Amino acid sequence: MKILVSAFACAPNAGSEGGVGWRWAEEWAREHEVVVITDTTRRAAIEAHLLNHPLNNPRFVYFRPWWLRWMPLNSLTAQVLYQLWQIALLPYVRQLHGVEPFDLAHHVSYGVFRQPSLIGHAGIPLVFGPVGGGEDAPWRLKQSMSLAERVREFLRSLLNRFARIDPLLRWGLKGCVLILAKTGDTARALPAGFESRTVVALEIGTLPRDGMAPRQAPAGRPLRLLFAGRLLGWKGIHLGLASIARARAAGVNVEFHVVGGGPSEGHLRRQAERLGIGEVVKWFPSIPQSEFIAKYREVDAVLFPSLHDSSGNVVMEALSFALPVICLDLGGPAEIVADESGCVVRTAGLDEAGVIAHMASAIERLARDAGEYERLSAGALARAEELAWDKQVTRIKGLALDCVSSARADAVETVAAPCK
Repeated sequence: MKILVSAFACAPNAGSEGGVGWRWAEEWAREHEVVVITDTTRRAAIEAHLLNHPLNNPRFVYFRPWWLRWMPLNSLTAQVLYQLWQIALLPYVRQLHGVEPFDLAHHVSYGVFRQPSLIGHAGIPLVFGPVGGGEDAPWRLKQSMSLAERVREFLRSLLNRFARIDPLLRWGLKGCVLILAKTGDTARALPAGFESRTVVALEIGTLPRDGMAPRQAPAGRPLRLLFAGRLLGWKGIHLGLASIARARAAGVNVEFHVVGGGPSEGHLRRQAERLGIGEVVKWFPSIPQSEFIAKYREVDAVLFPSLHDSSGNVVMEALSFALPVICLDLGGPAEIVADESGCVVRTAGLDEAGVIAHMASAIERLARDAGEYERLSAGALARAEELAWDKQVTRIKGLALDCVSSARADAVETVAAPCK
């Protein structure tokens, strides 16, 4: 088959959205002819990689309409640029499809349900996702965020509500033969009428780690916890810092390694000092993916208190390195981490203080109960095997190809039920 992969973000040896785009391109190219359309800003990284690792398949097409070439890609412009890019992509794909017909299109990046791909209306059966963004946390867990962060959270909630009646989103989804939602929360956030063609499927999977074995509990040194990601209010790092301070007050010997940067960094550093844990929180700037992978071997567990992540690359990678994960029962991490592979902190009916207390108890249990730590480390490896990337890919590719076969009769409204 000839497959078109739409990946606004796509980059080799990368994490997050770029890594997901690249990995899906590689997976489809194992058995099919693949053309990847990505933004022109990805060209330098991809072509530098191809100099040393030449590929005939997939083939990369760098797209940016002339009227958007003036707009830089950064944290302030990304969402607007991306949506305009998607709108401009439809006529371009129609033209491309007329020259070299495709059997299937797969949109993989960005993976946000509110911003639809429209290329299903180019005459190609479209698989949309996995996409997230429908996850959220109750407002009682956002009270200690800054005013600016709470405003952003409020606007995000409004956008999710508007999505249910957004005509552009509904039109985009009508062009899909299969919609992949990262979590049940996102599946429920979609406009009504698309349930029959929607399947819940994790965005990512674990990769095998040669020679990885369950960890032994740390002895004679602090329990080292890791957080990695953008330092944003909704990532919940402020709750993590408070839980570490509480655990330290109970006599737990623990360190916290924070990898990443972001607008909340200054606030978080000041919070650590106020809590009296400045000396046990180690701050690391954003580092290359190859160096970051080494961090997993230096720590004992991952603390990931995000309020509404739809997946969590860090969580998946932690499991593959036999690291127990402490997370909240919200969003993607709660679907990734089982009770046998980490500590999923319940949030129902709890305010911030209650969640902090439960996280501190989980930290204390990992630090003081060697048997429990080693049981969860072994469970993390077992869970990583259950969520192996090749199993995830095989399932999604099977669903997609089944839907394409059914869609050849152009009965889009009736083919999704067999896919589910």
